Amino acid sequence: MSLLNEIASIASIARDSKKGVEDVIVSMIPQVVTLIAGLIASVLIARGLGATGMGYYALIMSVSGFVAVLTDLGVNHTAIRYASLAASHDDTEGQFAVLRWAFRLRIALAFLVTAIVCLLAPYLADVVWKAGQITPLLQLSLLICIFGAIAAVPMVYFQSIKQFRMNAIVSTGQTLISMLGILIIAWLGHWSLEMVISVSVIASFIGMLAFIILVPKASFISSMNLRKPVSDLMRQFIRAPAVNAGRSLDDMDPNKFALYMMISSIVVAIMMRSDIWLMGFYLPDKSQVGIYSVAMYFTIPLTVILGAINTALWPRGSALKTADETVRLLKTTFYMSAVVAVPGLLYSIVVPYFMPLIFGQAYSSGIILGQLLSFSYCIAILMCPIGVIGYSFGMVKEFWWINIIQLAALIAINVAFLPTLGPVAAALSVVAQNLVGFVLSGGILLRKMREMQKAV
Repeated sequence: MSLLNEIASIASIARDSKKGVEDVIVSMIPQVVTLIAGLIASVLIARGLGATGMGYYALIMSVSGFVAVLTDLGVNHTAIRYASLAASHDDTEGQFAVLRWAFRLRIALAFLVTAIVCLLAPYLADVVWKAGQITPLLQLSLLICIFGAIAAVPMVYFQSIKQFRMNAIVSTGQTLISMLGILIIAWLGHWSLEMVISVSVIASFIGMLAFIILVPKASFISSMNLRKPVSDLMRQFIRAPAVNAGRSLDDMDPNKFALYMMISSIVVAIMMRSDIWLMGFYLPDKSQVGIYSVAMYFTIPLTVILGAINTALWPRGSALKTADETVRLLKTTFYMSAVVAVPGLLYSIVVPYFMPLIFGQAYSSGIILGQLLSFSYCIAILMCPIGVIGYSFGMVKEFWWINIIQLAALIAINVAFLPTLGPVAAALSVVAQNLVGFVLSGGILLRKMREMQKAV
């Protein structure tokens, strides 16, 4: 009888997951476009700038990428979570209120963080990386973060209402605009670090303007808010609006949730770029940083799948109301992730061998780096459902210290082994960081699920 029940349970999961699979596939469209565009752009840039130029490019973009995360600090995920929850209870005004709060806070953070990092850029480039000549380009690249904060408005809105097709159109369009800039440089043959950064800034500005018109004005500005006293407006920059959560599994206040998300986002932002930064400090030969950054491009197919699963799962997980719904969704998405991770492992072993053929013989030493970094994303794919569904069990209160432990492991491995192993140490640290996160997050979620079952 238990076997029949198990078969029936699997069949039910398969039926329930059809819409989820469809949304994952739709969400993969912009990710696939990003994969193709990223591969073409990376090959062109790597060959056009050379290994050393690619190293400087990687350092510059690591900072702008870090600042982009700091201008978000989990605000977008918080907005999608609570806007989805409001939409699931037909609270349109509550949904728009959350989206407006997220937009105001992101713009404020974008200007504040960009200004601070712009002032710190000379010290970072000259003193830390011994590459003072990239300071102006480092400062220029920060404009991408401001434009990106505004460009995120359509994607947050469409994800919150589960319109993944429109989200795919917006994301794909922005990617193609950026790709067009690199193709123009290649066609003209005007390869230089200055040209690549300048075109990237211009492309991000055009991508920002092109799609903001698709969303309702109420999602980022309200005439009623403009008539309020200045003191009320200032409070609204910080405090999230109250949302009709109805009967929800996790009824944490949006402001408290946002605070935990901000802490985690800061730690994750540092963690995601610490390998590049530490290599910039410990390795005098910046071509090694360039080879490592090129090896990271082999993770793109896996990040495509990871991003698609996360995009489709986040609003679904946010709108869950019961423990049974949550457990069912966790099982469904974990099965899906496992199915993807197994061939991903084969990919991580085989495909990086094509690195010299695609990028040139100067990058042949990066094969092992591509294998290790790709393997780390197989772990991340398995961890994705645990991370997203974990929020419904209140694990936002645990994720921040888990992230700190992950960061400590990554830094410790790099400091200990970078001087002797070089970039291989950085790749190993990324694998270790993901393993630590998977073990800790999975263990805590399993404990919480068992406690919930006992309570029932």
